Amino acid sequence: MYNCEEIKSLNIKYMDNTERQLTPDEIKSICNMANDNDISIEMLLKRIEPKPVRCVEINVPPYTPAIKDGKLTKPMPPY
Repeated sequence: MYNCEEIKSLNIKYMDNTERQLTPDEIKSICNMANDNDISIEMLLKRIEPKPVRCVEINVPPYTPAIKDGKLTKPMPPY
């Protein structure tokens, strides 16, 4: 289902507006568990995390706003 080598970052956002970024070892473990159980990573994390999970972000590129001549032209979404 997932190619665990391609997942470089995994962020969990909780219902209480906190976030957590998983370590590479945690990412590999979660990915393998999701593959073994044939469910999505988000579904797995919603089941095993101690706090309610709002969403899971996988490999989100860093935010880069559009700047022209040193001025911010318009904010770009992070994806």
